[in-house]
Amino acid sequence: MSLLGAMKMPLGCSGESRHEKKAAAVGKAARTNAPPAGVSAPAPKPSPPPAAVPETGPEVRITSPLKNEVVESADVGVFLKVKDLPADSSAHVHVILDNQPPEDVTDFLLPVVLRQVRPGLHVLRAFACDANHVSFKNPAAFAMTWFAVGDSRVPAVAFDPELPTLTFNLPGVAYRKVSTKNLPVDFLVNGPIEPGQWRVRVMVDAEPKGVLDRVDPAFTINLGPGDRAVRLELLDGEGRLMKANFAWSERTVQVR
Repeated sequence: MSLLGAMKMPLGCSGESRHEKKAAAVGKAARTNAPPAGVSAPAPKPSPPPAAVPETGPEVRITSPLKNEVVESADVGVFLKVKDLPADSSAHVHVILDNQPPEDVTDFLLPVVLRQVRPGLHVLRAFACDANHVSFKNPAAFAMTWFAVGDSRVPAVAFDPELPTLTFNLPGVAYRKVSTKNLPVDFLVNGPIEPGQWRVRVMVDAEPKGVLDRVDPAFTINLGPGDRAVRLELLDGEGRLMKANFAWSERTVQVR
Protein backbone atom coordinates (compact mmCIF):
# COMPACT_ATOMS: atom_id res chain seq x y z
CA MET A 1 0.00 0.00 0.00
CA SER A 2 1.32 3.45 -0.82
CA LEU A 3 1.52 5.94 1.95
CA LEU A 4 0.16 9.45 1.41
CA GLY A 5 2.63 12.15 2.31
CA ALA A 6 1.55 14.73 4.84
CA MET A 7 0.44 18.01 3.28
CA LYS A 8 2.54 20.99 4.33
CA MET A 9 0.78 23.78 6.12
CA PRO A 10 1.43 27.36 5.03
CA LEU A 11 3.43 29.40 7.51
CA GLY A 12 1.18 31.66 9.62
CA CYS A 13 2.03 35.23 10.48
CA SER A 14 3.66 35.86 13.81
CA GLY A 15 0.61 37.68 15.07
CA GLU A 16 -1.91 34.81 14.82
CA SER A 17 -3.93 34.11 17.93
CA ARG A 18 -3.63 31.05 20.20
CA HIS A 19 -7.05 29.92 18.96
CA GLU A 20 -5.89 30.11 15.34
CA LYS A 21 -2.72 28.13 16.15
CA LYS A 22 -4.75 25.40 17.84
CA ALA A 23 -7.18 25.19 14.93
CA ALA A 24 -4.27 24.94 12.50
CA ALA A 25 -2.70 22.13 14.54
CA VAL A 26 -5.97 20.20 14.60
CA GLY A 27 -6.39 20.68 10.85
CA LYS A 28 -2.85 19.43 10.22
CA ALA A 29 -3.42 16.40 12.44
CA ALA A 30 -6.56 15.50 10.49
CA ARG A 31 -4.73 15.69 7.19
CA THR A 32 -1.92 13.46 8.44
CA ASN A 33 -4.22 10.83 10.01
CA ALA A 34 -2.73 11.63 13.43
CA PRO A 35 -5.05 12.22 16.40
CA PRO A 36 -5.34 15.74 17.82
CA ALA A 37 -3.32 16.53 20.91
CA GLY A 38 -4.79 14.89 23.99
CA VAL A 39 -6.76 12.27 21.99
CA SER A 40 -5.50 8.66 22.07
CA ALA A 41 -5.40 6.73 18.81
CA PRO A 42 -7.29 3.41 18.82
CA ALA A 43 -5.02 0.38 19.08
CA PRO A 44 -4.64 -1.38 15.67
CA LYS A 45 -6.20 -4.81 15.42
CA PRO A 46 -3.50 -7.48 15.38
CA SER A 47 -3.37 -9.46 12.13
CA PRO A 48 -3.18 -13.26 12.47
CA PRO A 49 0.30 -14.65 11.78
CA PRO A 50 0.65 -16.66 8.55
CA ALA A 51 0.68 -20.42 8.89
CA ALA A 52 4.23 -20.79 7.62
CA VAL A 53 6.06 -24.06 7.18
CA PRO A 54 9.04 -24.34 9.55
CA GLU A 55 12.46 -24.04 7.96
CA THR A 56 12.89 -27.77 8.29
CA GLY A 57 9.60 -28.36 6.45
CA PRO A 58 7.08 -31.15 7.07
CA GLU A 59 8.05 -34.39 8.73
CA VAL A 60 6.70 -37.81 7.75
CA ARG A 61 7.39 -41.07 9.55
CA ILE A 62 6.11 -44.58 8.91
CA THR A 63 5.42 -46.13 12.32
CA SER A 64 4.05 -49.41 10.93
CA PRO A 65 5.11 -51.67 9.35
CA LEU A 66 8.61 -51.46 10.74
CA LYS A 67 11.74 -52.15 8.75
CA ASN A 68 12.21 -55.87 8.09
CA GLU A 69 8.90 -56.67 9.77
CA VAL A 70 7.11 -59.82 8.60
CA VAL A 71 3.36 -59.31 8.19
CA GLU A 72 1.19 -62.42 8.10
CA SER A 73 -1.89 -60.85 6.54
CA ALA A 74 -2.17 -59.93 2.86
CA ASP A 75 -4.01 -56.76 3.95
CA VAL A 76 -1.35 -54.49 5.41
CA GLY A 77 -2.18 -51.51 7.62
CA VAL A 78 0.16 -48.55 7.20
CA PHE A 79 0.37 -46.06 10.07
CA LEU A 80 1.89 -42.61 9.56
CA LYS A 81 3.02 -39.84 11.86
CA VAL A 82 2.97 -36.45 10.15
CA LYS A 83 4.09 -33.09 11.57
CA ASP A 84 4.35 -29.49 10.38
CA LEU A 85 2.18 -29.65 7.29
CA PRO A 86 0.96 -26.14 6.34
CA ALA A 87 -2.34 -25.69 8.18
CA ASP A 88 -3.83 -23.27 5.64
CA SER A 89 -3.49 -25.41 2.52
CA SER A 90 -4.46 -28.78 1.07
CA ALA A 91 -1.10 -30.34 1.80
CA HIS A 92 -1.22 -34.12 2.20
CA VAL A 93 0.90 -37.26 1.95
CA HIS A 94 1.54 -39.63 -0.95
CA VAL A 95 2.05 -43.31 -0.21
CA ILE A 96 3.71 -45.65 -2.73
CA LEU A 97 3.88 -49.43 -2.44
CA ASP A 98 6.83 -50.79 -4.43
CA ASN A 99 6.73 -48.89 -7.74
CA GLN A 100 3.00 -48.31 -8.03
CA PRO A 101 1.44 -44.86 -8.59
CA PRO A 102 1.09 -42.77 -5.42
CA GLU A 103 -2.03 -42.80 -3.28
CA ASP A 104 -3.27 -39.62 -1.59
CA VAL A 105 -3.61 -39.68 2.20
CA THR A 106 -5.25 -36.83 4.11
CA ASP A 107 -6.42 -38.48 7.36
CA PHE A 108 -3.40 -39.50 9.41
CA LEU A 109 -5.41 -40.82 12.35
CA LEU A 110 -6.57 -43.85 10.37
CA PRO A 111 -4.31 -46.47 8.78
CA VAL A 112 -3.88 -46.78 5.05
CA VAL A 113 -4.88 -50.35 4.21
CA LEU A 114 -3.02 -52.01 1.35
CA ARG A 115 -5.22 -54.80 0.02
CA GLN A 116 -4.06 -58.20 -1.20
CA VAL A 117 -0.34 -57.57 -1.03
CA ARG A 118 1.40 -60.57 -2.52
CA PRO A 119 3.89 -62.62 -0.48
CA GLY A 120 7.51 -61.52 -0.30
CA LEU A 121 9.56 -58.38 0.28
CA HIS A 122 7.99 -54.97 -0.38
CA VAL A 123 9.10 -51.34 -0.23
CA LEU A 124 6.87 -48.61 1.18
CA ARG A 125 7.47 -44.88 0.68
CA ALA A 126 5.56 -41.92 2.11
CA PHE A 127 6.25 -38.24 1.53
CA ALA A 128 4.57 -34.88 2.05
CA CYS A 129 3.09 -32.98 -0.90
CA ASP A 130 1.59 -29.55 -1.37
CA ALA A 131 -1.89 -28.80 -2.71
CA ASN A 132 -0.64 -29.38 -6.28
CA HIS A 133 0.73 -32.83 -5.37
CA VAL A 134 4.33 -31.62 -5.71
CA SER A 135 6.59 -33.19 -3.10
CA PHE A 136 8.33 -31.22 -0.38
CA LYS A 137 12.08 -31.55 -0.76
CA ASN A 138 13.34 -31.30 2.83
CA PRO A 139 14.81 -34.68 3.91
CA ALA A 140 12.39 -35.18 6.83
CA ALA A 141 9.39 -35.04 4.46
CA PHE A 142 10.34 -38.44 2.98
CA ALA A 143 10.11 -41.81 4.74
CA MET A 144 10.79 -45.33 3.54
CA THR A 145 10.52 -48.79 5.03
CA TRP A 146 10.59 -52.35 3.78
CA PHE A 147 8.65 -55.33 5.05
CA ALA A 148 7.62 -58.81 4.01
CA VAL A 149 4.28 -60.50 3.69
CA GLY A 150 4.51 -64.14 4.72
CA ASP A 151 7.87 -65.54 3.61
CA SER A 152 10.50 -62.79 3.50
CA ARG A 153 12.70 -64.94 1.29
CA VAL A 154 10.37 -64.50 -1.69
CA PRO A 155 11.80 -61.72 -3.91
CA ALA A 156 8.56 -59.88 -4.63
CA VAL A 157 10.58 -56.76 -5.48
CA ALA A 158 14.30 -56.12 -5.86
CA PHE A 159 15.55 -53.79 -3.15
CA ASP A 160 18.88 -52.91 -1.55
CA PRO A 161 18.81 -50.30 1.25
CA GLU A 162 22.47 -49.47 0.52
CA LEU A 163 21.60 -48.14 -2.95
CA PRO A 164 20.02 -44.83 -4.02
CA THR A 165 16.28 -44.78 -4.66
CA LEU A 166 14.36 -42.97 -7.41
CA THR A 167 10.77 -42.06 -6.53
CA PHE A 168 8.45 -41.14 -9.44
CA ASN A 169 5.73 -38.79 -8.17
CA LEU A 170 4.27 -36.74 -11.06
CA PRO A 171 2.60 -36.84 -13.52
CA GLY A 172 -0.19 -38.98 -12.11
CA VAL A 173 -2.22 -41.66 -13.85
CA ALA A 174 -5.21 -39.77 -15.30
CA TYR A 175 -5.89 -36.28 -16.69
CA ARG A 176 -8.48 -34.47 -18.74
CA LYS A 177 -7.35 -33.16 -22.13
CA VAL A 178 -7.85 -29.56 -21.02
CA SER A 179 -5.33 -30.00 -18.18
CA THR A 180 -2.41 -31.70 -19.95
CA LYS A 181 -0.44 -28.58 -20.87
CA ASN A 182 2.69 -27.92 -18.83
CA LEU A 183 2.35 -30.92 -16.53
CA PRO A 184 5.04 -30.85 -13.83
CA VAL A 185 7.51 -33.71 -13.63
CA ASP A 186 8.21 -34.35 -9.96
CA PHE A 187 10.50 -36.95 -8.44
CA LEU A 188 12.79 -37.60 -5.47
CA VAL A 189 16.28 -39.06 -5.34
CA ASN A 190 17.18 -40.39 -1.89
CA GLY A 191 19.93 -42.45 -0.38
CA PRO A 192 23.73 -42.53 -0.45
CA ILE A 193 24.27 -40.23 -3.41
CA GLU A 194 25.44 -36.64 -3.66
CA PRO A 195 24.08 -33.84 -5.90
CA GLY A 196 25.92 -33.80 -9.20
CA GLN A 197 26.38 -37.58 -9.23
CA TRP A 198 23.07 -38.32 -10.90
CA ARG A 199 20.81 -37.32 -13.79
CA VAL A 200 17.17 -38.13 -14.48
CA ARG A 201 16.10 -38.68 -18.06
CA VAL A 202 12.44 -37.99 -18.86
CA MET A 203 10.83 -39.85 -21.76
CA VAL A 204 7.32 -39.80 -23.23
CA ASP A 205 6.36 -42.68 -25.51
CA ALA A 206 10.07 -43.60 -25.78
CA GLU A 207 10.97 -40.08 -26.94
CA PRO A 208 13.49 -38.20 -24.75
CA LYS A 209 12.10 -34.92 -23.38
CA GLY A 210 15.01 -33.80 -21.22
CA VAL A 211 17.77 -34.76 -18.81
CA LEU A 212 17.71 -33.10 -15.38
CA ASP A 213 20.60 -32.85 -12.95
CA ARG A 214 18.35 -31.60 -10.16
CA VAL A 215 14.69 -31.37 -9.24
CA ASP A 216 13.45 -28.51 -11.42
CA PRO A 217 9.86 -27.30 -10.79
CA ALA A 218 10.01 -25.32 -14.05
CA PHE A 219 10.42 -28.50 -16.15
CA THR A 220 7.07 -29.58 -17.60
CA ILE A 221 5.76 -31.81 -20.38
CA ASN A 222 2.70 -31.73 -22.63
CA LEU A 223 0.68 -34.88 -23.24
CA GLY A 224 -1.70 -35.53 -26.09
CA PRO A 225 -4.91 -37.57 -25.81
CA GLY A 226 -4.75 -41.31 -25.30
CA ASP A 227 -2.52 -43.54 -23.17
CA ARG A 228 0.92 -41.97 -22.80
CA ALA A 229 3.94 -43.86 -21.44
CA VAL A 230 5.97 -41.56 -19.17
CA ARG A 231 9.30 -42.99 -18.05
CA LEU A 232 11.96 -41.70 -15.66
CA GLU A 233 15.48 -43.13 -15.65
CA LEU A 234 18.16 -42.51 -13.01
CA LEU A 235 21.53 -42.12 -14.73
CA ASP A 236 25.07 -41.84 -13.41
CA GLY A 237 27.50 -39.05 -14.31
CA GLU A 238 28.35 -40.78 -17.60
CA GLY A 239 24.75 -41.14 -18.73
CA ARG A 240 24.40 -44.84 -17.94
CA LEU A 241 21.47 -46.37 -16.08
CA MET A 242 22.48 -46.32 -12.44
CA LYS A 243 22.47 -49.30 -10.13
CA ALA A 244 19.68 -48.16 -7.85
CA ASN A 245 16.30 -49.04 -6.44
CA PHE A 246 13.66 -48.36 -9.08
CA ALA A 247 16.37 -46.93 -11.34
CA TRP A 248 13.74 -46.68 -14.03
CA SER A 249 10.04 -46.23 -13.55
CA GLU A 250 7.40 -46.12 -16.26
CA ARG A 251 3.78 -45.09 -15.84
CA THR A 252 0.84 -45.15 -18.22
CA VAL A 253 -0.86 -41.77 -18.05
CA GLN A 254 -4.43 -41.74 -19.38
CA VAL A 255 -5.53 -38.55 -21.11
CA ARG A 256 -9.26 -38.48 -21.82
